[in-house]
Amino acid sequence: MVRMRKSMSHLQPLGWMIGISSLILFAASSLRHALFQSTALDLAVFDQWIYLASQGLQPISSFFGFHLLGDHAAFILYAIALLYKIYPNVHWLFAVQALALAVGAVPIYALSLQSGLNITYARAISLSYLLYPALFNINFFTDFRPEAIAVPALLWAMWAGIAGRIGQLMFAVILALSCKDILSLTVIALGLWLWLIQHRRWYGLGCIFIGTAWYLITIVYLVPLLRSGQAGGVIFYRSLGDSPKQILWNIITNPSLIAGKFFVLDTILYYFLLILPVIIGLHWRKIAVILPALPMLLLNILSDYWAQRDLIHHYSLLIFPFIIVWLIKSISYYQQHNKRLWLKPKILIICSIIAFLLLAKYEFFVTRYLSSLPNLRSLYTAVSLVQPEGGILTTSRIAPHVSQRPMVKLTDINLDLLPKSDNAFKYILLDANTNNKREFSSTFINQLQINKDFRLTYKQDNIYLFTKQ
Repeated sequence: MVRMRKSMSHLQPLGWMIGISSLILFAASSLRHALFQSTALDLAVFDQWIYLASQGLQPISSFFGFHLLGDHAAFILYAIALLYKIYPNVHWLFAVQALALAVGAVPIYALSLQSGLNITYARAISLSYLLYPALFNINFFTDFRPEAIAVPALLWAMWAGIAGRIGQLMFAVILALSCKDILSLTVIALGLWLWLIQHRRWYGLGCIFIGTAWYLITIVYLVPLLRSGQAGGVIFYRSLGDSPKQILWNIITNPSLIAGKFFVLDTILYYFLLILPVIIGLHWRKIAVILPALPMLLLNILSDYWAQRDLIHHYSLLIFPFIIVWLIKSISYYQQHNKRLWLKPKILIICSIIAFLLLAKYEFFVTRYLSSLPNLRSLYTAVSLVQPEGGILTTSRIAPHVSQRPMVKLTDINLDLLPKSDNAFKYILLDANTNNKREFSSTFINQLQINKDFRLTYKQDNIYLFTKQ
């Protein structure tokens, strides 16, 4: 017992780092939500899907009109629904995501020791992972994404593949695939890395087979089936085609169509931002370790959507962990060849702190998210008057607070929702302070005030709650 305690004592600092990081990430997401700054088409959608699944109801989004699995075949959401059975609360999503991202430090620590680094270096690199700006930014800015759970899973799959732990490798790969259909490409790339770089041929072939099968089952068949024939995410690649097959065909047959996208200014800046937080420790000879990140990197580069090339949105979530592994392999290389002897753990930590201070978007909580403070009490009062039963029509920043019901719709001045769907809504909750001009029109308020089917039950600080008579 004493020996076991001594052997486990080196893990205590790692446990503290993970615990503190989890609390910070959870607090950041919770604070953003408390300030009514979370978004409907991220958080409210997932909250509604998971709530409906937990209640034994058909998990079909009233925002999108399709089944939970139609959103990238995220089977992991059913497991999260078990938490909603205990108590349905959106903070479960914040907690799961915060813990998953922080726990990614465990396989980073294990990979460091596996690469021959000492405990001090392993702790420093684990802290560099936790301080990586994209981890903090993505956690709160996109509210919740199930693929956050895939981060520690894929990192552990790398460790297990190198260590020859086939059971752990398969479990980690299956867990990652359950988070998002497109991760099938990451698993295929992981298999290529295990086969070609790590010389784990059968492990690599196994990953390639499983990833390919999952791609065909989900992206080619299941998701289009649940979305009336439409594949998920294709809208961001309209310049390349209207379906995954067409996009892939155009990439293969017309490489000039995509060649220019690799070297435009915003893409070059994106490359730089990805490596900047740990650039001091990277060596080009070990760049092959980021092979599993290449599918996501390629998708971000080819996208017509600019937000796929920054450290704020979730699109870099399955890229930056492999950059940390690149850092591990680089430092191991330096030690083996007696290079960069000045690159001590303290230097790594200092550089990570500086990168965090420069690139983490913690200032959003001051510069962006305090706009709701003047009417925050009125927002909470209005939400408290909305009962769990009955559909609701509301604005996007209120929707995540009332999304645990089968019918939630967002106001849109370009859509005449009320005359067509008035029977679906028991409540209409409007925020006239919104900066989204598409969501609110004073004309709509005037129409509701003279509508005999609804009565104004609350008005304060430009917050209006109408209830069906």
